[in-house]
Amino acid sequence: MNSKSRNVKADVIRGFAIITVIVGHCIQQGNGLEYYNNSQYWFNKLYQFIYSFHMPLFMIIAGWYAYYSLNKLEGNRIKQWKYLGIKIVTYVIPILFWTFFEFARGYIINIRLGNDNAPISELIPQFLSYFITNLWFLWAILLCLIIVYVMHFYLKDSIILYCIGFIGLFFITDNMNLGVYKYLMPYYIGAFYVNKNKDKLLGLNIGKKIKQFYRDKQVCVLIILAVAFAALFCVYNDKVFIYRSGYRLSRANLVKQAAVDGYRFVIGLTGSLFFISVIDYICGKMSKYTWPVLSAMGRNSLGIYILQGYYILLVMTKYTNNLEPNPLFILIESICICTISGISAIILGKIPVVRCLVGKGKIGDKSK
Repeated sequence: MNSKSRNVKADVIRGFAIITVIVGHCIQQGNGLEYYNNSQYWFNKLYQFIYSFHMPLFMIIAGWYAYYSLNKLEGNRIKQWKYLGIKIVTYVIPILFWTFFEFARGYIINIRLGNDNAPISELIPQFLSYFITNLWFLWAILLCLIIVYVMHFYLKDSIILYCIGFIGLFFITDNMNLGVYKYLMPYYIGAFYVNKNKDKLLGLNIGKKIKQFYRDKQVCVLIILAVAFAALFCVYNDKVFIYRSGYRLSRANLVKQAAVDGYRFVIGLTGSLFFISVIDYICGKMSKYTWPVLSAMGRNSLGIYILQGYYILLVMTKYTNNLEPNPLFILIESICICTISGISAIILGKIPVVRCLVGKGKIGDKSK
């Protein structure tokens, strides 16, 4: 990975990752209402496989490239603050808009059904509560960016402070999506820190040997990672999901929770490194191919992530709630959602007035 121009491999990885997000959501929502209401998706092996690595993969790529962005701002405080402001706007505006959209939609539906809506005094706290948890992955990226921004420019990327913060995460609440944020932070911050120090790490004897081994024996590396990932996945079960087991170390199950947190981190890292290596290998062998579909999905992954959830919940489920679980239906649903959300994100991303709603900059910004 490097910072020169737009990195096709990085976009392909993001494109692959956003496809896994959509497939996972289609498994959850597209196997019929009974399947969803009974939470049977927790036991679906493909669903477990996807959730073992896909969000960590996103965060590793995001953290790695965040370093390049921040490194360009060294020594210029005005540009640093401007960059942070733009990033906050980039993530917060779509969250705010889509939260308002959902509240307005719910208000209108209640009126049509003849139900009473809560008074404004109750709606505002409900809105704010939902706002700070809606589209949680955008909040996760923004929070991680703010952390590395402060650490990089004000605290000199202190490894001691990073370690203290990492340990502290195990003892604070998991409420308000904090459990998920804490789970993903090490991947983002770790990738940022490794990229910052990669020249130093590769200058060490062990670093040189690892780099040389990867260059000369890339297939062997893929096999090692594949075997390790497969072995780790053999013991993956429904209790490992961050949404079910949480992250905080509780007094009653301290050892068990620590084991789950450690295992979840290791399999997420191993799976992410495996797919990064696979894509790196394939792209290297097909260096002249630009992977137009996957790279386009990668460039628009933020918008696709935002839109796919609404297409699934507001459109797809109207036709799938009466279905029985069927792998073929999931494949068809995933292709349809990938296509429509991808095309929508690309089109909306080119319209100045609304491009900010799919994470493409400020209102009226015409830059690509």
